[in-house]
Amino acid sequence: MGRSDRKQAAAKFRRAIARSNELHADYLGDPGLYESYDHFTRWQLNYMLPYFSDLLEPEGYAEAVDFIVSDLAGVGVSARDRDIERATPVIVRSLPTHALETAAAAVELNARALEINLGICRELLVDGELPTDITEKDYFIACRKVSSYDECMDLVHLATDLGETLKKLARVPLIGGLLRTMRKPAHAAGFGALQEFLETGYLTFRRISDIDRFLEFLRQRMDHVFERVYNSPITGQ
Repeated sequence: MGRSDRKQAAAKFRRAIARSNELHADYLGDPGLYESYDHFTRWQLNYMLPYFSDLLEPEGYAEAVDFIVSDLAGVGVSARDRDIERATPVIVRSLPTHALETAAAAVELNARALEINLGICRELLVDGELPTDITEKDYFIACRKVSSYDECMDLVHLATDLGETLKKLARVPLIGGLLRTMRKPAHAAGFGALQEFLETGYLTFRRISDIDRFLEFLRQRMDHVFERVYNSPITGQ
């Protein structure tokens, strides 16, 4: 990996984390939208999880699904993203190129998913409020106004690419010990949240015996979900 790879990764990282925090600011500064978005992300998680119920059974799969999902949705990630943006100068200067590329891919995925989710949430609002009961029909209509099957599958490919990168990270000799020794220096330098992401990703993917199989299952299942959301006939309530 050359200097140009590092510069590209640094630029992508800066762009994506700034965009994430710009989007977080939209709902953090609006109590009504904050409550609606929190409600929406919880509803969406409950809607999606049954599609993955069988993927939660093999050893390590449940933790990997939770790691991927929890890193993309919910108002709880906003504090993490603010911490990461504040530490950006240290991050892009200090991280090894491979780790920086991993971090850049993660924050890009996060920013793009956040933008789509906020857009869907806004489409569901009625007189500025999210309905107590969101119907599948209304969800499908909102999704199709905001995004597309192809755009969402692009995010799936980003997620599986990130998984591939974490797989390589998990196979690097002695990386676990290195990540553990980085805890105190990372927190002292201001990028503890990012270090925790890398360490959690490493530990999560290390538990999976066949990461390629898991990632292919994930891709196929998300393909099925988004095919239904974006291309199936809209019926019912």
